[in-house]
Amino acid sequence: MNILVTWFKERQTKYYRIGWSYLKNQHDIEDVTHSTILKVYENIRQLKQPDYFETWVTSIFINECKNIYRKRQKEHTQHLQEKEKITHTEVDLKLDLSRQVEQLDEPYKEVILLKFYSDYSLEEISMIIDIPIGTVKSRIYRGLKKLRHNWKGSAYI
Repeated sequence: MNILVTWFKERQTKYYRIGWSYLKNQHDIEDVTHSTILKVYENIRQLKQPDYFETWVTSIFINECKNIYRKRQKEHTQHLQEKEKITHTEVDLKLDLSRQVEQLDEPYKEVILLKFYSDYSLEEISMIIDIPIGTVKSRIYRGLKKLRHNWKGSAYI
């Protein structure tokens, strides 16, 4: 095994360049180098012509690079699909919530929009629509209660 490691160290630049052309990541190249050394050590008896040792090792190295590249591409694709799925779900939830708010009676919708969509304080809402602060509070409470009731009947709960 030590001879094999020494042999690889002597050709480190060559294999690093090959690995970089596939993976463009030093850690992945190191992983490929280690796994190639192990595979060569485990399968050395399968080499039929010792004259082709370097070619055989290079093909193993390239195959290992391709395996890691495919694995990384698959993980990247899965990650994008999951991210897209989450994004669609968030958009669907926001659209459903907007629809639910739009269906509220006007007095409740007005205070909900001012409070949660426009971020006004209770005092500011009271001044904007010219009603007592207690009325603002009760409309928000009742509006949220109606939203919760309607939300329970939706597909998201």
